Amino acid sequence: MSLLSCFTNSYGRFGPQAAMRLLAETGITHIELAIKTHGVRSPFGETPLLTDASTSAEVEDARRLADASGVTLSSCNISSGNIVDPAAVARTIVKLDLAAALGVTLVVGGGGEARSAAEEQQLVRHLRVIGDAAAERGLIYCCETHPGACQNADRMLETMHRVNHPQIRLNFDTGNLFYYNHNVDLPSALQRVAPYVRHVHLKDTPGGFQQWHFAELGSGCINFSRVRTLLEQVGFEGPYSLEIEGIQREPALTLAEHHARVVASVAHLRQCGY
Repeated sequence: MSLLSCFTNSYGRFGPQAAMRLLAETGITHIELAIKTHGVRSPFGETPLLTDASTSAEVEDARRLADASGVTLSSCNISSGNIVDPAAVARTIVKLDLAAALGVTLVVGGGGEARSAAEEQQLVRHLRVIGDAAAERGLIYCCETHPGACQNADRMLETMHRVNHPQIRLNFDTGNLFYYNHNVDLPSALQRVAPYVRHVHLKDTPGGFQQWHFAELGSGCINFSRVRTLLEQVGFEGPYSLEIEGIQREPALTLAEHHARVVASVAHLRQCGY
């Protein structure tokens, strides 16, 4: 049985509070909770539930809210900037503490983007520092499919081999692979990196390079049945975190419209065997 979750960003400006309140209607009982960076405005415009400036009391309030809503945290997204920057590493470690306090074992964050050989070496060192900090807290840090260290399968494998840390693994994002790369063969890429995948973002796209079009699952080119089959072959059971980021320049959606996209996506995933 594959664990299906939902990233709270899928509810746009309505945020994690709306996700927690409505997800049970879809049959999803797990969420990936975003822990934002204090003072940095989210592109989705929501009021964060937690940031790196949150207190232990606020963390406990978030736990109680999840419990009252009937959802369980499957992971936390702790993206904190380019981890080549020592300040981003410091923010990441603060967020690791918060994630551990929330009781999760998986976090998702950036793998970093180096612009020189010296920065590349620093990136590897910093990922190892994060890996050590994650190990101390019983966590696994899963690197996003973002430009730089984990932009495509080649870079993912290179990073995994160079960092060589058991607590540093991959978050494979089906939509981002197309957004950040040309000439994508998703099944081949996933098959190559699957042994390192510990977390997945299920995101659909028409498949264009830098085409910001991430609507409901089933509306694009991703074969989610194939994704599931390939990962099951290496024993992956989740979390598969549903992520909907909307369409560039579309009018602001209502909460009902955001929720309808999640409902349609869950129905599609059920048809695909999730």
